Amino acid sequence: MKYRREIDGLRAVALVPVVLFHAGLSLFSGGYVGVDVFFVISGYLITTIIIAERDEGRFSILRFYERRARRILPALFLVMGLCVPLAWIWMPPDAFNDFLRSTAFAALFISNVHFWENVGYFAIDAELRPLLHTWSLAVEEQYYVFFPLLLALLGVFRRAKHIIVIGLLAAGSLALSEWGWRNYPDQNFFFTFSRIWELFAGSICAFIVFKRPVAANGPAAALGLGMILYSVFIYDGSVPFPSAYALLPVVGTALILLFAQQGTIVARLLSMKLPVAIGLVSYSAYLWHQPLFAFARLRSLHEPALWIMLLLAVLSFGLAVLSWRYVEQPFRAGPRKWLPGRPALFGASLAGIAAFVAFGLGGMQLGWADARLAGRMTPFYQQIMDSTAGSALSGECLSPTDGDETATKFCTVFNGDPGGETLAVFGDSHAQAILPAFEQYSNDTGARVVKAITAGCPPLIGAYVLNGNFPLGTCHNLGQAQARYVAENDISTVVLVSRWSLYTKGTYGREGDAFLLNDQPARQTGGRAAARAVFSKTLRDTAAFYKAQGVRLIILEQVPQMLVKPEDVVHEAMMLRRTPDAAQDQFGRDGIDVAVHDDLQSFARREFEKLDGVEVASVAEAFRDGDRYRWFINGRSAYTDLDHVSLYGARLLQPLMARILSGK
Repeated sequence: MKYRREIDGLRAVALVPVVLFHAGLSLFSGGYVGVDVFFVISGYLITTIIIAERDEGRFSILRFYERRARRILPALFLVMGLCVPLAWIWMPPDAFNDFLRSTAFAALFISNVHFWENVGYFAIDAELRPLLHTWSLAVEEQYYVFFPLLLALLGVFRRAKHIIVIGLLAAGSLALSEWGWRNYPDQNFFFTFSRIWELFAGSICAFIVFKRPVAANGPAAALGLGMILYSVFIYDGSVPFPSAYALLPVVGTALILLFAQQGTIVARLLSMKLPVAIGLVSYSAYLWHQPLFAFARLRSLHEPALWIMLLLAVLSFGLAVLSWRYVEQPFRAGPRKWLPGRPALFGASLAGIAAFVAFGLGGMQLGWADARLAGRMTPFYQQIMDSTAGSALSGECLSPTDGDETATKFCTVFNGDPGGETLAVFGDSHAQAILPAFEQYSNDTGARVVKAITAGCPPLIGAYVLNGNFPLGTCHNLGQAQARYVAENDISTVVLVSRWSLYTKGTYGREGDAFLLNDQPARQTGGRAAARAVFSKTLRDTAAFYKAQGVRLIILEQVPQMLVKPEDVVHEAMMLRRTPDAAQDQFGRDGIDVAVHDDLQSFARREFEKLDGVEVASVAEAFRDGDRYRWFINGRSAYTDLDHVSLYGARLLQPLMARILSGK
C-alpha cells in the first residue's frame, strides 16, 4: 500500500483534540470526535490492506493478526503494566475494583463491554478510570475479528457489490446509534454496533479508490477538514454520540481520504513535519494520556489546575516518542524486529493477555481492593468508614423498578398515626439520602411520610432530562405521576428535594453537558443556557400546580457539595499511615468555601426567590464551620460522597428539619 503522509497528519488532527478535551480545555468541547476520525482512518487502512492482498492472492489471516498484534499489544501492555503499581498505591477500593475488571476486559479487547455495564450516576467517575480510553481499541479489535470474515463471505472483490453490502450494514448501524442515544445513551456510546458504521465509512472509501485514480479536489478536501474542525470546536457533550451528528466528522474524514491528494492545500498542511510526527506517535500518545490524567486526578482528589493537565498532555507526547522508538518500532520494523517468529509472537501475546486477565479477575476474586489496607483499618478509621453509609429507607421502592423505566412507585417511609397529615417527598437521589431527617417530625406529630424518588430526576413537572441516567421520557413521566398522586390523594405538604445545581450549573468549574433539561422529548440544541430556561419554566409550572392543589409546598435547597469524597480521603490517610490526630486534623480542614458553594447554587436560588407562596428552606447551616462547609463532624462523616448526606448526616438534620416542617 502506498504511504500517504497526509493520513499521518490526519491522525494528528484526530489525536490533539482528544487529548486536550480530556485535559479539560473547554475550547475543545467537541474533541471527543477525534475518536470517530480514528475509526474512519482505521477502516480505510485495514480494508485497503485486505482487499489489496486478496487481489494479489497473498492474504493470510495469520499474517493479518500478526501485524495487528505487533502494532497494538507491546505498547498497550507497557502502559497497562505501568498503571498497576500506581493503581495499587493510589486507588480507593471501589475504584481499584473497577480498575481490576477493566484491566482484564482491556486485555481481552472487550473493555467497551465493561464500561457500558458500569455507567450512570453512581459509577466510577470517567475521569478517574486510567483505562477508559481502551474502549475504542476494543471496538477496533472486534472489527478486525469479523471484518476479514465478512469480506471472505462476499467473495471476489466487486466494487459495486461491496459498497452496497457494506453501505447497507453501515446504514443499519447508524440507525441503531440513532435509536440508542434516545433510549440508552450511556451504553450507546460504547456499543460496538452503534459505532461500526464509522469504520465501514473508511472501508467504503477504500472500495472507491481501489485500483482507481482519484482526482485531487482541493475544495472537497478543505470542506472535509472544515467539517472535522467545526465539530471539534462547536460540538459539546449535549450532542448525542454516536448519532447522525457524527456524520459531520465521519464524512469530513472520508472527504479528506478521498480527495486530499498531493497538490491540494489540505494535503500540504497535513503533510508538514509536525502533524506527521504527531501522527506517527499517535497510538502511543493516545495510550499514555488517559492514565496520566486519571492518576493526576486521583492523587489530588479533585480536578488539578489546567496548567498541570496541559503539562501532562505534553508529557504524554514525550512518553509516546519514547515508546514509539523503543517499543513499537522494535516489534514492527526491520529484519531485527523483536520476536520475529510468528509462534513466539503469538505465544508472548497470549501469555500477556492471560497475565492481565489473571491479575484483574483474580485480584477481584481475592479481594485485593480491600486487602491492600489490611492491618490499617483501625477502630478509628472503621468508625469513620461506617459513618459514610447511606440510608436504605424504602430503598426497594426506588424508581424505575423491575426493568420498567416508566413505572413510578409511591412508598411509605414513616407510617405516622391514623388520621395524621401526609407529607410527600419528591426528588432525585438527594431526596433518598435525606429521608431519615424526616423521622423526628413524624414521631413528634404523627405525620405519614411518602416518597416518589428517582436518581437523576428533578421533581419538576414537564421536564425531560437529556444525557441523564435513563431514557429521555423517564424523568418526565415521574413528574407527571407525582402530580397525579397529589391531585388524587389527601396530601398536606409536598417537599421537593434535589441536587438543583446538577440541572442548572453542572459542578465546580465545569458546566458540563449531562442532565440538560428540555420541555420537549428532543435534544437540547441550546445547551446549558437553554436548559436553564427550561428549569425556570418547569419550576414555575410545578409550583403553580401544587399551589392550585391547595398543598403546602416546600423547596429544600441542596446540601453543600464537597470537593473530596470522604472514603477517598480516609483511604488516603490509611495508605499514608496517618495517626488519628493527624488524620482528624486533615479531615477537619477539608470542606468547601461557603462562597464557592453559594455560587454553585446561585441560579437555582434566584429562581426560587421569584416564586410566590412557596417556602424555600436550607439545612446548610448544620454543616457550616466559619466560612466553610464540612463533611467531617464530631468524629464522623456526614456524607457518603461529594454531595449525598450519609445516614449519620441525615440524622444530624432531624431537629432542623422538624423546625422547618413545623414552620417554627
